[in-house]
Amino acid sequence: MHGASPPFSFLCTLDAEVERLAYHVAVSFRDGNHPAGVQFTSFVGTGRRSFSVRSPDSDLQPATGETCEQLCRIAIGQVLRDQLYNKTVDGDHVLDLDVLPWDGELKPVGAGNIARRPARRYSPV
Repeated sequence: MHGASPPFSFLCTLDAEVERLAYHVAVSFRDGNHPAGVQFTSFVGTGRRSFSVRSPDSDLQPATGETCEQLCRIAIGQVLRDQLYNKTVDGDHVLDLDVLPWDGELKPVGAGNIARRPARRYSPV
């Protein structure tokens, strides 16, 4: 994972059959450097959709050497290929590292956002 560098989560819109689905896609970690999988969450459309594509039981880092973005693209490719957005009640799915990565737009979430102290209103007292 090359030191598990940010960003770890993204926004994307997937073309799924007849509708477009907006998702928050985030890499989860077992520890600081070993990804546990990719979580998909959507609040758009009919109800909430949430499911995971988890890493194989073996250590994912030596298997891929991918960045978080590349890992998300592989997971999205699998979601589209296997139509996992229609199988959310089936539980988690195992990541297929041989899938063709998705090449659509991924928007980093929180990129460049630095925790800042809240601004104070000036009050002449």
